[in-house]
Amino acid sequence: MSLLKTPVPANLTCSVTYRDEAVYADAMAHLVERFGAVDATSDAYDFSSISGHYDGEMGGPLTKRIVSFERLLSRERFTAAKLFAVGIEDHFSVDGKRRINLDPGLLTMENFLLSTGKNHSHRIYLGEGVWAEVTLLFTKHATIQELPWTYRDYLRDPAAAFLLSLRGIYKKKLAAL
Repeated sequence: MSLLKTPVPANLTCSVTYRDEAVYADAMAHLVERFGAVDATSDAYDFSSISGHYDGEMGGPLTKRIVSFERLLSRERFTAAKLFAVGIEDHFSVDGKRRINLDPGLLTMENFLLSTGKNHSHRIYLGEGVWAEVTLLFTKHATIQELPWTYRDYLRDPAAAFLLSLRGIYKKKLAAL
């Protein structure tokens, strides 16, 4: 018989895709006000060179960064984090087009999850229009294991190196609990 227990909190991240540095800075101010201080940020990278998925809506070229928040998040709050991010996207939208894309994520010792508003066969519905997906796994040997749906940019540096480094930071946060 399995015993149900609450998991340890996760490391909240946000993948931020944008074209305008000023919009990035303003959106980050909203995120920090809500989730607290940022303790790590990936190097910026040219997202448009990896995928043109958002270029039609947001223009291009697009830059992407992953930010980590110092304060751990109860996993039950993942849906609320996505809803808040959608509110920020809406706030900065012009004529129904986003100027920034915010994808909250949860990093744990085992995996990296992303929240989304889109359903797919491998996603689990959390409520209020929000789904979660396991985007990638972390092996016991501190490497990334991709899944068939893993977004390509998370498998290359600087994102991959950042996520592996963040896993080490997260481990220290857990030890301090």
